[in-house]
Amino acid sequence: MESVECIIPSHRAPCPRPRPAPAYRSRRPFFRMLLDLTLRREMSRNFGGAFTVLFTVVITLMLIRILGQASDGQASPQDVFLLIGLTALSYLQIVITLSLFLAVLLTFTRLWLDSEMTIWRTTGVGRLRLMGSVLRFSWPILLLIAALTLFAWPWANQQSTALRIRFEQRSDISRVAPGQFRESASGKRVFFIDKGAQAGGVAHDIFIRDDTSGQTVLITARSAQVQRIDGQPFLVLRNGNRYAHTPGQVNYTITAFDTLEMRLDATSGLSTVTANKTGPVNWLAQPNRNVPTEYLFNPTLPNWLGELSWRLGVPLSAALLALMALPLASGSVRTGRAGSLIAAILVYLIYFNLLNVLQGWISEGRVGFTTGFLLLHGAALAFLLALLLRGNGWLQRLWHGLTQRGANA
Repeated sequence: MESVECIIPSHRAPCPRPRPAPAYRSRRPFFRMLLDLTLRREMSRNFGGAFTVLFTVVITLMLIRILGQASDGQASPQDVFLLIGLTALSYLQIVITLSLFLAVLLTFTRLWLDSEMTIWRTTGVGRLRLMGSVLRFSWPILLLIAALTLFAWPWANQQSTALRIRFEQRSDISRVAPGQFRESASGKRVFFIDKGAQAGGVAHDIFIRDDTSGQTVLITARSAQVQRIDGQPFLVLRNGNRYAHTPGQVNYTITAFDTLEMRLDATSGLSTVTANKTGPVNWLAQPNRNVPTEYLFNPTLPNWLGELSWRLGVPLSAALLALMALPLASGSVRTGRAGSLIAAILVYLIYFNLLNVLQGWISEGRVGFTTGFLLLHGAALAFLLALLLRGNGWLQRLWHGLTQRGANA
């Protein structure tokens, strides 16, 4: 080592030159920029893959369910794709939240398993620096989740409800698809149409089973048309026969008719929503999930406060879960990729189930809104801090110190 003369009043002795700072310290900005770029690329790739898979699964399940409802006469076949789109939009924030969680988890799991995280930590990259990188990647996604939960969720539910009510308010005969048996809205009538309604709304070759009068009535007709008489919907049948029978008796009544009028089921609904009329809407008569977010801040309605806790909790839980994925991924060194993934999915399911439980408790008045909200998400934050401290070995050192102190005492 090269040395120089150090002049000190008491003596004259050689002393070594001061060591220069390590080269990596001057390159820390470069390492940080490289780290952000690497994490952003990999998390974006994992986020896209996870979102594609999860969204495909959700769309497939929604398609099967809504097609089943349409085939059972509970939804209009013409509105199937619109209902699928609205249902997918209402659950999109859940899919994005899980995709973000998996993106962060899979990215850091790979870094730990390939020992890249060890290399990054030798350059001075700590957990706080990694959490900052995760938040810089996540904040646009978190804003999207908040917008979907606070605004798109109630709007999509309103439109879905409007479509279903509009379909239920249609006459029984207009809800029947040609060539299929369908029940009426009350479940006491069964319709069959051989040929659907053409110009003028006239259907042909009608079969009806009617149990509304206490008798079993079978009606066949050549044609039928829905008309309004005194403001009420009636099904006008022409050129047919009526067969009436009282269960338990042997009497039968057969009547031929030229014209027969049957009153159809009338289903009451929210006319302001279904007809898209302007004017105030009675949100108290609507499901909680249909109420706009700005109306939910009402301390006198526990049901609305429960819905508000869920809407505010979804984006907050998405941010906390994204940060939890960072220390959860470090466990993959001991448990492997599968063990880390299983533990993380359990954390996700428990957190979201607790969100739904909290919503129910607030709606039932078991716990206050502020108390329940702070208790749940405060516990999630404490769990995150415990995961971070466990990774730093702080808990082990504290336990070792306490045990040593107890042994010395």
